[in-house]
Amino acid sequence: MSPPSRVTTKYLADNDLLPSRLSRYQFVTPMDVNDVMGGEEDDVEKKVMKSIGVHSLQYTNPSYVNEVNAEQQHQRRKLQNKEQQHNSNSIDAVYLHHGFGASSLSWLPVLPSLTKQLGARVGVAHDSVGFGFTDRPQSLEAYSAEANVGIGLELLDDDDAKATVDSSGENEKSETGKERNIAIFGHSMGAKAALIMALACSKREDLRLNPSLVVIVAPALEGVSLPSRGSSTKKKASNNKISQLLRSIWVTWRKIFLDYPFRYGLRRLVGGSPNFWRKGLASAWGDPKRLSDSDVLRFQWPSIGMGWEQGLLNLVRSKLSSSSKSVLDDGELLQQVSSLPNTKVVIIYGSRDRIVKFEGSVAEKVKKEFPTVHIVRMEGLGHDPYEEDVDGFLRELKAVV
Repeated sequence: MSPPSRVTTKYLADNDLLPSRLSRYQFVTPMDVNDVMGGEEDDVEKKVMKSIGVHSLQYTNPSYVNEVNAEQQHQRRKLQNKEQQHNSNSIDAVYLHHGFGASSLSWLPVLPSLTKQLGARVGVAHDSVGFGFTDRPQSLEAYSAEANVGIGLELLDDDDAKATVDSSGENEKSETGKERNIAIFGHSMGAKAALIMALACSKREDLRLNPSLVVIVAPALEGVSLPSRGSSTKKKASNNKISQLLRSIWVTWRKIFLDYPFRYGLRRLVGGSPNFWRKGLASAWGDPKRLSDSDVLRFQWPSIGMGWEQGLLNLVRSKLSSSSKSVLDDGELLQQVSSLPNTKVVIIYGSRDRIVKFEGSVAEKVKKEFPTVHIVRMEGLGHDPYEEDVDGFLRELKAVV
Protein backbone atom coordinates (compact mmCIF):
# COMPACT_ATOMS: atom_id res chain seq x y z
CA MET A 1 0.00 0.00 0.00
CA SER A 2 1.33 3.40 -0.93
CA PRO A 3 1.13 6.34 1.51
CA PRO A 4 -2.40 7.80 1.54
CA SER A 5 -3.12 10.74 -0.72
CA ARG A 6 -3.70 13.95 1.21
CA VAL A 7 -6.83 15.97 0.56
CA THR A 8 -8.98 18.40 2.50
CA THR A 9 -12.53 17.58 3.52
CA LYS A 10 -13.69 20.62 1.59
CA TYR A 11 -12.21 19.08 -1.56
CA LEU A 12 -14.08 15.83 -0.88
CA ALA A 13 -17.32 17.72 -0.24
CA ASP A 14 -16.97 19.93 -3.32
CA ASN A 15 -16.34 16.88 -5.53
CA ASP A 16 -19.05 14.69 -3.97
CA LEU A 17 -16.44 12.31 -2.58
CA LEU A 18 -17.40 12.21 1.09
CA PRO A 19 -17.36 8.64 2.47
CA SER A 20 -21.11 8.05 2.79
CA ARG A 21 -24.40 9.16 1.27
CA LEU A 22 -25.26 10.23 4.84
CA SER A 23 -22.18 12.48 5.04
CA ARG A 24 -22.52 16.21 5.62
CA TYR A 25 -19.82 18.88 5.88
CA GLN A 26 -20.66 22.23 7.42
CA PHE A 27 -19.11 24.95 9.53
CA VAL A 28 -20.17 24.92 13.17
CA THR A 29 -19.41 27.23 16.09
CA PRO A 30 -19.40 24.99 19.20
CA MET A 31 -21.89 25.94 21.87
CA ASP A 32 -20.28 26.81 25.22
CA VAL A 33 -21.20 24.16 27.81
CA ASN A 34 -18.41 24.70 30.36
CA ASP A 35 -20.89 26.30 32.75
CA VAL A 36 -22.88 23.07 33.19
CA MET A 37 -19.73 21.27 34.38
CA GLY A 38 -19.34 23.53 37.38
CA GLY A 39 -16.32 25.38 36.03
CA GLU A 40 -15.25 28.75 37.35
CA GLU A 41 -15.80 31.83 35.28
CA ASP A 42 -12.27 32.98 34.53
CA ASP A 43 -12.06 35.87 32.10
CA VAL A 44 -8.34 35.28 31.66
CA GLU A 45 -8.74 31.66 30.59
CA LYS A 46 -12.05 31.91 28.79
CA LYS A 47 -11.77 31.75 25.00
CA VAL A 48 -14.35 32.22 22.29
CA MET A 49 -14.54 29.14 20.07
CA LYS A 50 -14.14 29.73 16.37
CA SER A 51 -16.15 28.10 13.61
CA ILE A 52 -14.94 24.61 12.66
CA GLY A 53 -15.59 22.57 9.51
CA VAL A 54 -17.37 19.46 10.81
CA HIS A 55 -18.07 16.15 9.08
CA SER A 56 -21.12 14.29 10.30
CA LEU A 57 -23.51 11.50 9.39
CA GLN A 58 -27.18 12.46 9.38
CA TYR A 59 -29.87 9.85 8.83
CA THR A 60 -33.53 10.77 8.51
CA ASN A 61 -36.10 8.08 9.28
CA PRO A 62 -38.04 7.48 6.01
CA SER A 63 -41.34 7.21 7.89
CA TYR A 64 -41.03 10.93 8.66
CA VAL A 65 -40.48 12.10 5.10
CA ASN A 66 -43.01 10.11 3.07
CA GLU A 67 -45.73 12.74 3.17
CA VAL A 68 -46.51 14.02 -0.31
CA ASN A 69 -47.25 17.62 0.61
CA ALA A 70 -46.71 20.27 3.25
CA GLU A 71 -50.22 19.87 4.69
CA GLN A 72 -49.60 16.21 5.53
CA GLN A 73 -46.30 17.15 7.16
CA HIS A 74 -48.03 19.84 9.21
CA GLN A 75 -50.81 17.50 10.36
CA ARG A 76 -48.35 14.75 11.31
CA ARG A 77 -46.30 17.15 13.44
CA LYS A 78 -49.40 18.40 15.23
CA LEU A 79 -50.42 14.79 15.93
CA GLN A 80 -46.92 13.96 17.11
CA ASN A 81 -46.96 16.89 19.54
CA LYS A 82 -50.23 15.62 21.05
CA GLU A 83 -48.85 12.09 21.34
CA GLN A 84 -45.74 13.38 23.11
CA GLN A 85 -47.95 14.90 25.82
CA HIS A 86 -49.06 11.36 26.70
CA ASN A 87 -45.84 9.52 25.90
CA SER A 88 -42.82 11.01 27.64
CA ASN A 89 -40.59 8.29 26.17
CA SER A 90 -41.11 9.28 22.55
CA ILE A 91 -37.65 9.97 21.11
CA ASP A 92 -37.19 12.61 18.45
CA ALA A 93 -33.43 12.40 17.81
CA VAL A 94 -30.53 10.02 18.39
CA TYR A 95 -27.02 11.42 18.87
CA LEU A 96 -23.88 9.28 18.81
CA HIS A 97 -20.31 9.98 19.96
CA HIS A 98 -17.46 7.77 18.74
CA GLY A 99 -14.33 6.63 20.56
CA PHE A 100 -10.59 7.20 20.29
CA GLY A 101 -9.06 6.48 16.89
CA ALA A 102 -12.47 6.16 15.25
CA SER A 103 -14.92 8.53 13.55
CA SER A 104 -18.63 8.84 12.97
CA LEU A 105 -18.19 6.11 10.34
CA SER A 106 -17.88 3.55 13.14
CA TRP A 107 -21.60 4.14 13.85
CA LEU A 108 -22.54 3.82 10.17
CA PRO A 109 -23.49 0.09 10.21
CA VAL A 110 -26.01 0.56 13.02
CA LEU A 111 -27.18 4.16 12.57
CA PRO A 112 -30.21 3.62 10.27
CA SER A 113 -31.52 0.54 12.12
CA LEU A 114 -30.95 2.12 15.53
CA THR A 115 -32.78 5.32 14.56
CA LYS A 116 -35.78 3.35 13.27
CA GLN A 117 -35.83 0.94 16.21
CA LEU A 118 -36.04 3.84 18.67
CA GLY A 119 -38.74 5.48 16.56
CA ALA A 120 -36.65 8.62 16.21
CA ARG A 121 -37.00 11.13 13.41
CA VAL A 122 -33.27 11.58 12.89
CA GLY A 123 -29.93 10.06 13.89
CA VAL A 124 -26.75 12.16 13.94
CA ALA A 125 -23.07 11.45 14.60
CA HIS A 126 -20.11 13.74 13.99
CA ASP A 127 -16.34 13.30 13.81
CA SER A 128 -14.74 14.65 16.98
CA VAL A 129 -12.06 17.28 16.45
CA GLY A 130 -8.81 15.38 15.92
CA PHE A 131 -10.46 12.44 14.16
CA GLY A 132 -12.24 11.61 10.94
CA PHE A 133 -12.90 14.35 8.38
CA THR A 134 -13.56 17.22 10.80
CA ASP A 135 -11.09 20.12 10.60
CA ARG A 136 -8.06 20.16 12.90
CA PRO A 137 -7.60 23.69 14.29
CA GLN A 138 -4.50 24.81 16.20
CA SER A 139 -6.41 25.86 19.32
CA LEU A 140 -6.31 23.06 21.90
CA GLU A 141 -9.66 24.25 23.31
CA ALA A 142 -11.36 22.73 20.26
CA TYR A 143 -10.18 19.23 21.22
CA SER A 144 -11.87 19.09 24.63
CA ALA A 145 -14.87 16.90 25.41
CA GLU A 146 -16.85 20.06 26.18
CA ALA A 147 -16.14 21.53 22.73
CA ASN A 148 -17.08 18.19 21.18
CA VAL A 149 -20.44 18.34 22.97
CA GLY A 150 -20.85 21.97 21.87
CA ILE A 151 -20.56 20.85 18.25
CA GLY A 152 -23.20 18.17 18.78
CA LEU A 153 -25.65 20.56 20.40
CA GLU A 154 -25.26 23.03 17.54
CA LEU A 155 -25.96 20.26 15.02
CA LEU A 156 -29.06 19.24 16.97
CA ASP A 157 -30.22 22.86 17.11
CA ASP A 158 -29.67 23.21 13.37
CA ASP A 159 -31.61 20.00 12.75
CA ASP A 160 -34.47 21.23 14.94
CA ALA A 161 -34.67 24.48 12.99
CA LYS A 162 -34.86 22.61 9.69
CA ALA A 163 -37.39 20.07 10.96
CA THR A 164 -39.81 22.64 12.32
CA VAL A 165 -40.03 24.93 9.34
CA ASP A 166 -42.42 23.53 6.73
CA SER A 167 -42.39 24.34 3.03
CA SER A 168 -44.74 27.27 3.51
CA GLY A 169 -42.20 28.95 5.79
CA GLU A 170 -44.21 28.53 8.99
CA ASN A 171 -42.00 28.10 12.04
CA GLU A 172 -43.71 25.64 14.37
CA LYS A 173 -40.83 25.67 16.84
CA SER A 174 -41.56 29.23 17.89
CA GLU A 175 -45.24 28.34 18.37
CA THR A 176 -44.92 25.20 20.45
CA GLY A 177 -41.53 25.46 22.16
CA LYS A 178 -41.87 21.72 22.76
CA GLU A 179 -39.13 19.88 24.57
CA ARG A 180 -37.65 17.10 22.47
CA ASN A 181 -36.61 13.75 23.92
CA ILE A 182 -33.25 12.55 22.67
CA ALA A 183 -31.24 9.35 23.01
CA ILE A 184 -27.50 9.89 23.47
CA PHE A 185 -24.91 7.21 22.75
CA GLY A 186 -21.20 7.28 23.49
CA HIS A 187 -18.52 4.68 22.79
CA SER A 188 -15.26 4.34 24.74
CA MET A 189 -13.74 7.85 24.96
CA GLY A 190 -17.04 9.19 23.60
CA ALA A 191 -18.82 8.02 26.76
CA LYS A 192 -17.70 11.15 28.60
CA ALA A 193 -19.01 13.36 25.80
CA ALA A 194 -22.35 11.53 25.96
CA LEU A 195 -22.61 12.17 29.71
CA ILE A 196 -21.67 15.84 29.36
CA MET A 197 -24.26 16.26 26.61
CA ALA A 198 -26.92 14.67 28.82
CA LEU A 199 -26.02 16.97 31.72
CA ALA A 200 -26.04 20.04 29.46
CA CYS A 201 -29.49 19.13 28.12
CA SER A 202 -30.85 18.69 31.65
CA LYS A 203 -29.47 22.01 32.92
CA ARG A 204 -29.96 24.27 29.91
CA GLU A 205 -33.67 25.05 29.56
CA ASP A 206 -33.02 27.06 26.40
CA LEU A 207 -31.98 23.86 24.58
CA ARG A 208 -35.42 22.28 25.06
CA LEU A 209 -33.80 18.84 24.98
CA ASN A 210 -34.53 16.04 27.44
CA PRO A 211 -31.94 13.21 27.62
CA SER A 212 -34.47 10.40 28.06
CA LEU A 213 -31.96 7.67 27.18
CA VAL A 214 -28.17 7.58 27.61
CA VAL A 215 -26.28 4.52 26.38
CA ILE A 216 -22.53 4.27 26.91
CA VAL A 217 -20.73 1.38 25.22
CA ALA A 218 -17.42 0.07 26.60
CA PRO A 219 -17.08 3.35 28.52
CA ALA A 220 -13.54 4.65 29.01
CA LEU A 221 -14.25 6.65 32.16
CA GLU A 222 -11.49 7.48 34.63
CA GLY A 223 -12.26 6.30 38.13
CA VAL A 224 -14.98 3.99 36.78
CA SER A 225 -13.59 1.57 34.19
CA LEU A 226 -10.12 3.16 34.03
CA PRO A 227 -7.71 4.16 36.82
CA SER A 228 -8.26 7.65 38.19
CA ARG A 229 -5.62 10.27 37.51
CA GLY A 230 -6.73 12.18 40.60
CA SER A 231 -7.85 15.76 40.74
CA SER A 232 -5.61 18.22 38.95
CA THR A 233 -4.93 21.75 40.13
CA LYS A 234 -5.80 24.44 37.64
CA LYS A 235 -2.91 26.63 36.71
CA LYS A 236 -3.52 30.33 36.33
CA ALA A 237 -2.30 31.93 33.14
CA SER A 238 0.77 34.06 33.72
CA ASN A 239 1.64 37.31 32.01
CA ASN A 240 5.21 37.13 33.21
CA LYS A 241 7.54 37.90 30.29
CA ILE A 242 10.08 35.31 31.38
CA SER A 243 7.40 32.61 31.45
CA GLN A 244 6.22 33.62 28.01
CA LEU A 245 9.79 33.49 26.67
CA LEU A 246 10.38 30.05 28.15
CA ARG A 247 7.12 28.82 26.67
CA SER A 248 8.10 30.16 23.25
CA ILE A 249 11.43 28.33 23.45
CA TRP A 250 9.67 25.13 24.51
CA VAL A 251 7.16 25.30 21.64
CA THR A 252 9.97 25.78 19.10
CA TRP A 253 11.99 22.91 20.58
CA ARG A 254 8.94 20.65 20.68
CA LYS A 255 8.10 21.26 17.01
CA ILE A 256 11.65 20.57 15.83
CA PHE A 257 12.53 17.57 17.97
CA LEU A 258 9.15 16.00 18.78
CA ASP A 259 6.27 16.99 16.48
CA TYR A 260 7.95 16.72 13.11
CA PRO A 261 9.64 13.32 13.77
CA PHE A 262 6.42 11.99 15.28
CA ARG A 263 4.31 13.02 12.29
CA TYR A 264 6.86 11.59 9.87
CA GLY A 265 7.01 8.30 11.78
CA LEU A 266 3.23 8.05 11.97
CA ARG A 267 2.90 8.60 8.22
CA ARG A 268 5.52 5.92 7.56
CA LEU A 269 3.87 3.48 9.95
CA VAL A 270 0.38 3.90 8.50
CA GLY A 271 1.36 4.21 4.87
CA GLY A 272 4.14 1.63 4.86
CA SER A 273 2.37 -1.30 6.52
CA PRO A 274 -0.36 -3.00 4.46
CA ASN A 275 -1.85 -4.66 7.56
CA PHE A 276 -1.55 -1.76 10.00
CA TRP A 277 -5.28 -1.13 10.36
CA ARG A 278 -6.36 -4.77 10.30
CA LYS A 279 -3.86 -5.82 12.98
CA GLY A 280 -4.86 -2.94 15.21
CA LEU A 281 -8.59 -3.57 14.88
CA ALA A 282 -8.20 -7.32 15.45
CA SER A 283 -7.43 -6.59 19.10
CA ALA A 284 -10.68 -4.59 19.42
CA TRP A 285 -12.89 -7.40 18.09
CA GLY A 286 -13.89 -10.27 20.38
CA ASP A 287 -13.62 -12.61 17.40
CA PRO A 288 -11.11 -11.29 14.82
CA LYS A 289 -12.71 -13.54 12.19
CA ARG A 290 -15.72 -11.22 12.26
CA LEU A 291 -13.55 -8.30 11.12
CA SER A 292 -14.46 -7.47 7.51
CA ASP A 293 -12.76 -5.38 4.85
CA SER A 294 -15.48 -2.75 5.20
CA ASP A 295 -14.81 -2.56 8.96
CA VAL A 296 -11.15 -1.87 8.26
CA LEU A 297 -11.97 0.69 5.57
CA ARG A 298 -14.18 2.73 7.92
CA PHE A 299 -11.18 3.27 10.22
CA GLN A 300 -8.60 3.66 7.46
CA TRP A 301 -10.48 6.09 5.26
CA PRO A 302 -9.97 9.27 7.35
CA SER A 303 -6.17 8.87 7.08
CA ILE A 304 -6.36 10.43 3.62
CA GLY A 305 -7.26 13.71 5.33
CA MET A 306 -4.63 16.42 5.21
CA GLY A 307 -2.94 16.92 8.59
CA TRP A 308 -4.64 14.04 10.39
CA GLU A 309 -1.48 13.15 12.33
CA GLN A 310 -1.16 16.76 13.55
CA GLY A 311 -4.75 16.55 14.75
CA LEU A 312 -3.89 13.47 16.78
CA LEU A 313 -0.93 15.30 18.31
CA ASN A 314 -3.13 18.26 19.22
CA LEU A 315 -5.69 15.96 20.83
CA VAL A 316 -3.10 14.22 23.01
CA ARG A 317 -1.57 17.57 23.94
CA SER A 318 -4.97 18.96 24.93
CA LYS A 319 -5.54 16.01 27.26
CA LEU A 320 -2.12 16.46 28.88
CA SER A 321 -2.55 20.22 29.29
CA SER A 322 -5.45 19.77 31.75
CA SER A 323 -7.07 22.85 30.28
CA SER A 324 -10.62 21.69 30.98
CA LYS A 325 -12.59 23.93 33.34
CA SER A 326 -14.64 20.96 34.59
CA VAL A 327 -14.61 20.27 38.33
CA LEU A 328 -16.51 17.00 37.89
CA ASP A 329 -14.52 13.81 37.46
CA ASP A 330 -15.90 11.01 35.29
CA GLY A 331 -17.40 9.11 38.22
CA GLU A 332 -19.23 12.20 39.50
CA LEU A 333 -20.44 12.88 35.98
CA LEU A 334 -21.92 9.38 35.70
CA GLN A 335 -23.48 9.77 39.17
CA GLN A 336 -25.20 13.04 38.26
CA VAL A 337 -26.54 11.77 34.94
CA SER A 338 -27.77 8.47 36.40
CA SER A 339 -29.61 10.49 39.07
CA LEU A 340 -31.60 12.58 36.59
CA PRO A 341 -35.32 11.91 37.16
CA ASN A 342 -36.35 11.28 33.54
CA THR A 343 -33.21 9.63 32.19
CA LYS A 344 -32.43 5.94 31.75
CA VAL A 345 -28.71 5.13 31.67
CA VAL A 346 -27.47 1.91 30.09
CA ILE A 347 -23.94 0.49 29.90
CA ILE A 348 -23.24 -2.13 27.22
CA TYR A 349 -19.95 -4.00 27.07
CA GLY A 350 -18.40 -7.06 25.44
CA SER A 351 -17.12 -9.91 27.61
CA ARG A 352 -13.94 -10.11 25.50
CA ASP A 353 -13.12 -6.41 25.49
CA ARG A 354 -9.31 -6.19 25.74
CA ILE A 355 -9.20 -2.39 25.38
CA VAL A 356 -11.40 -1.36 28.32
CA LYS A 357 -11.78 -4.42 30.54
CA PHE A 358 -15.24 -4.08 32.05
CA GLU A 359 -15.83 -7.77 32.73
CA GLY A 360 -15.62 -8.98 36.32
CA SER A 361 -14.63 -6.62 39.12
CA VAL A 362 -15.32 -3.42 37.19
CA ALA A 363 -18.86 -4.52 36.33
CA GLU A 364 -19.51 -5.50 39.94
CA LYS A 365 -18.15 -2.17 41.19
CA VAL A 366 -20.42 -0.22 38.83
CA LYS A 367 -23.46 -2.26 39.87
CA LYS A 368 -22.75 -1.44 43.51
CA GLU A 369 -21.90 2.26 43.12
CA PHE A 370 -24.47 3.10 40.43
CA PRO A 371 -27.53 0.95 41.23
CA THR A 372 -29.85 2.76 38.80
CA VAL A 373 -27.61 2.07 35.79
CA HIS A 374 -28.68 -0.86 33.62
CA ILE A 375 -25.73 -3.07 32.62
CA VAL A 376 -25.80 -5.28 29.52
CA ARG A 377 -23.10 -7.89 28.90
CA MET A 378 -22.60 -9.15 25.34
CA GLU A 379 -21.02 -12.58 25.35
CA GLY A 380 -17.95 -13.12 23.16
CA LEU A 381 -17.80 -9.59 21.78
CA GLY A 382 -15.00 -7.06 22.08
CA HIS A 383 -14.58 -3.31 22.38
CA ASP A 384 -16.91 -2.40 19.48
CA PRO A 385 -19.97 -4.65 19.97
CA TYR A 386 -22.28 -2.43 17.87
CA GLU A 387 -19.96 -2.94 14.88
CA GLU A 388 -19.00 -6.55 15.53
CA ASP A 389 -22.60 -7.75 15.87
CA VAL A 390 -25.12 -5.14 14.71
CA ASP A 391 -28.20 -7.36 15.06
CA GLY A 392 -27.14 -8.64 18.48
CA PHE A 393 -26.53 -5.10 19.72
CA LEU A 394 -29.97 -3.98 18.57
CA ARG A 395 -31.62 -6.99 20.24
CA GLU A 396 -29.91 -6.35 23.57
CA LEU A 397 -30.78 -2.66 23.44
CA LYS A 398 -34.41 -3.39 22.61
CA ALA A 399 -34.67 -5.78 25.55
CA VAL A 400 -33.45 -3.22 28.09
CA VAL A 401 -35.16 -0.15 26.62
